[in-house]
Amino acid sequence: MYLPEELSAALLAADENYLVGLSNKGTVNRAKKDLAALTGPESMPNGAGVTVKLDGAECVITAPLGQSRCSCPSGSICRHRITAILWLKRQLDAAPASAPPSKPEFQELRAYPPEKLAKQLGLKRLSAALFRHQSGGGPEIAETSVVTVDMPWLPASVRLLEPLEHSSCTCHSKTFCAHKAEALLYWQLNEGIADPALLQAAQSAGAALDLEPVRGVCQAVQQSLTAQLAAGLSRMPPGVCETVERMAALCHTARLPELERALRALHGEYAAYFARSATYRDAALLQRISDAFRLAAALEASDEETAPALAGSFRDDYLPVGNLQLYLLGMRDFSGRSGYAGTIYYFWERDAHRFYTFTHVRPTFYEAESRRRPAAIPWGLPCPLHQAWNVSLDLTGAKATYAGNLSASDRCQATLLGHSNPGRVYPGEQVYTDFGLLFAQRSLPNTPERERLAVVRPRRCQPQPYDTVQQRFTLRLLDGEDRDLWLEVRYKKEEAKVVGLLEQLADKLSRDPRLAPVFFGVVFRESDRLKLYPIEFFTEWGEDT
Repeated sequence: MYLPEELSAALLAADENYLVGLSNKGTVNRAKKDLAALTGPESMPNGAGVTVKLDGAECVITAPLGQSRCSCPSGSICRHRITAILWLKRQLDAAPASAPPSKPEFQELRAYPPEKLAKQLGLKRLSAALFRHQSGGGPEIAETSVVTVDMPWLPASVRLLEPLEHSSCTCHSKTFCAHKAEALLYWQLNEGIADPALLQAAQSAGAALDLEPVRGVCQAVQQSLTAQLAAGLSRMPPGVCETVERMAALCHTARLPELERALRALHGEYAAYFARSATYRDAALLQRISDAFRLAAALEASDEETAPALAGSFRDDYLPVGNLQLYLLGMRDFSGRSGYAGTIYYFWERDAHRFYTFTHVRPTFYEAESRRRPAAIPWGLPCPLHQAWNVSLDLTGAKATYAGNLSASDRCQATLLGHSNPGRVYPGEQVYTDFGLLFAQRSLPNTPERERLAVVRPRRCQPQPYDTVQQRFTLRLLDGEDRDLWLEVRYKKEEAKVVGLLEQLADKLSRDPRLAPVFFGVVFRESDRLKLYPIEFFTEWGEDT
């Protein structure tokens, strides 16, 4: 029988996957049964399509097939239309001149603007999608005559068809729903059509702050802090705690979480002073005031591009990142005036070559000195996490924030793989021996801590006298060109063990200058110096040769 050329091409390209995408699997299976029982349907040309009469229904099959019509009252692609399409395919397959179908190029899917998808998804879903794509935790994508995208975290399965409006989703939406938009974005990211960097920029632009109220809040914060410095601590009334708390609340309303945290930390220092706490230090209070003032000044002077990064975020969602091959490279304790303390564990991911962290936090409001501190035992581990130092583990079903902090969810399960030397796990090309390169790549200001983590190997180390006034341990590290990196740790209760170990290292270096330790820590800039806060150091790196 004669079929228009465009309809013939559409019928040849429409395999079972395409028909399931147009309707659903149940409708296609029912249409197959109806086709088997079908006897002598009538067909006749109808412009660019064909009219097929069967079972009391009259279908007009056209290209694209999703625009076909039926006389039955169904508002979706009914079994009559699928049956008519299958029957026409059978007639076409019987024709001697029928050509094999070619793989679709999905031109319409490629032409859909990624910026439009980003706008449809919104900031939160776009951020989650970019993170999943970058961390390798994206959906399963299969290409046949349609693009099938399975997103188990929603859960939703999307079949992308051409024309795009005929795509289907398990949510049964007839519109271009958010699931379809997200599925198309993942496919475009995998195909290299969508640029993650441009989408990230669009996300930042969408999260732009209203700078006028931000500047007003920042000016108020600076004026309040200036007044506190002018008054002096000895004349400071206890009501300053309430003043700082009000400033923090204003920052919360203005969507400035980092400045809010800085002010709440300052509130903790003031509370310690008025409570006559033995842990209070003038230097710490001045540092808190300085940190909050500088951040407020930077935010006041910022523009639409720099303000979101300085403002920070309130809370990050945990997103699936798949299975991770982790190696516990180091850990450090922390304690804050906010009434919480804990340990941060630093992992190296062996496949993707990136850092992840796990934070174990405990409240210290009523914690006595003699009370045993609870150990971190996440992910069904057979031992506390600190006993897995320099041990590899396989973490399945992992979840992490955009900043790389791992979730303690019971759905994540870890298997210990055994102890190994760090040099056999951490790639040698990622160890910094050039401090000029370290300065350029790992010490950029206003960047998250994860982007300033580094493993460094100095050519030589120069122990410095202990600063008894500032209570500070210092070690000067030099590379092959005598560029220096200053390792510094200020003494405080939770750093006592660290300082003790570093003093032992300095003693060994004094007796044996040929000793070549490797350091892992956080790089930062202070005044005209490049500095390193040490998380771990290794006198035996144990790399492969």
